[in-house]
Amino acid sequence: MNKRKLIITGKKAVLILIIAIELIPFILLLLTSIKPTNLSVVSPPVWKFKPTFDNYLHLLLDSRFLKALVNSVVIAGLSTLLSTIIGVFAGYAFARFRFKGNRMISYSVLYLRLVPPIVFVIPYFLLWRKIGLQDSYISMILMYAVLATPLIVWMMRSFFQDVPVELEEAAMVDGCSRWKSFLLIIIPAIRPGIFASATLGFISVWNEFIFALYNTGRVTRTLPVEIYNSLGYYQLDWARLSSSSVIAIIPAVLFISLTQKYIVRGLTMGAIKG
Repeated sequence: MNKRKLIITGKKAVLILIIAIELIPFILLLLTSIKPTNLSVVSPPVWKFKPTFDNYLHLLLDSRFLKALVNSVVIAGLSTLLSTIIGVFAGYAFARFRFKGNRMISYSVLYLRLVPPIVFVIPYFLLWRKIGLQDSYISMILMYAVLATPLIVWMMRSFFQDVPVELEEAAMVDGCSRWKSFLLIIIPAIRPGIFASATLGFISVWNEFIFALYNTGRVTRTLPVEIYNSLGYYQLDWARLSSSSVIAIIPAVLFISLTQKYIVRGLTMGAIKG
């Protein structure tokens, strides 16, 4: 084996080791979710047991858990859609138009991403209570859209900058308006970038906990809050907690699986230029 093959083999071994280490928590979570309740709290852990899906069955029969799951899907999906639409138009404006304050406004959007979300919890709480939108889908969707928009705007700005302006100019010379060239030329060219941005935005709002903890109630309680509420005061039901966490992972995994090819293409757009 020559030196080059040895280096490649070593790199692969290191990557496999890293992946194996990262998978350990998920494997433990999955195993705990199929343990009987009385064995899930035993210390040291029991490795030989008869798997059971009663924990999942109890969750699927729990109306509060199902409502929280539906709330998370609706709120995360609509807020991602809204923030993606805003991000596409804002990113295009920052990348293509030169106007006074362009640089300042674009960096102001980025600075919103740098501020810890917990800073906005109390202002949001007071605002929604003042205008009567506490524990409503509108307030949650708007908060999550604000949370995801800065990331999507800056990603879309970068993708638009990678598309040559000459494509639009050629389309407008052939008779297209700027709007038509945007829809027919630019959007198809950066479609992978849109999916990549939307995926990252969806993940960020799907896992959000602080806003949901203080601004949701019986109507809009999301899955992270419902999982948190399953924690007992005197005893922790590891079986229920683990099975609910596995279910919470599934929608995000499905979303990423459906958009995987677009994510890879989107995140590598502009990486190689001739």
